[in-house]
Amino acid sequence: MATAASSPGTAVASVTRAMRVLAACAEHPGGVALTRLSGDLGYGKASLSKIMGTMEREGFVRRDAAGLFHLSWRLLALAFGHAERVGFSGVCAPVLQALADETDELVQLAVIEGEHVLFVAKAEGPGQALRLLPLVGLVAPTHATASGKVWLASLPEARAIDVIRRRGLARVTARTITSRPRLLAELRRVRRNGYAITDGELDERGRAVAAPILHGDAVVGAIAVSGPSFRLPLTRLAQLAPRVQQAARELQARWPRHVRARDFGLAVRLPGGNRRVPATRSGR
Repeated sequence: MATAASSPGTAVASVTRAMRVLAACAEHPGGVALTRLSGDLGYGKASLSKIMGTMEREGFVRRDAAGLFHLSWRLLALAFGHAERVGFSGVCAPVLQALADETDELVQLAVIEGEHVLFVAKAEGPGQALRLLPLVGLVAPTHATASGKVWLASLPEARAIDVIRRRGLARVTARTITSRPRLLAELRRVRRNGYAITDGELDERGRAVAAPILHGDAVVGAIAVSGPSFRLPLTRLAQLAPRVQQAARELQARWPRHVRARDFGLAVRLPGGNRRVPATRSGR
């Protein structure tokens, strides 16, 4: 027989209420009165007072001289402590693995450094013997990858043209887009859709769908699902796109202001010189 502890679908009402209270407090950085919280959440003042009293004793909220409740620094300390222990790659890993388990395909994470799209982490589903080779540790051509396309599509068109002109449109496979007008039309489609697809453009046997990770209005990374063409028809990629976008939003909520390949312990040699992104154990 399933118990509340063993069933992931079972909600504990008091815990749900406490989590909602914390989320509501976060919307009021200047503090919030019990009466306001009661009205916002629809909870009775008596039961809400007990919840707030418990969280205050446990150090998750504090009350100021005016009686307003604030989130305490304990939540931040727990979050930062966890991130420091597991590193940022560890913070991202559950999102990547959940998507890989659900799609049973290769999931990859890329970060943007300057004008380069660097693949820094991956996860694989449990069931498939045949997969595409991961790109982790590599700088891939932006015009031939779904992750690169979502970054290019985020740029003003004049800047995208400048990047394309300087970087070129090298032919990787017979299906790689090497025409500037055709690539610009593709980027407009990516902007409309909010995701990008590649169809045999980097690996003639493979397809991928990617969604952008945003910091403000800037694309700072991308998450992609890729696999052999025979398992991922274009209709399947379109069906997967909303789930990939959801994963991108989950990563976005965890994303610090600056993320580099070195935050994943990678030393990546960038094209056009000997500069190397140094590896480090830092999780920040």
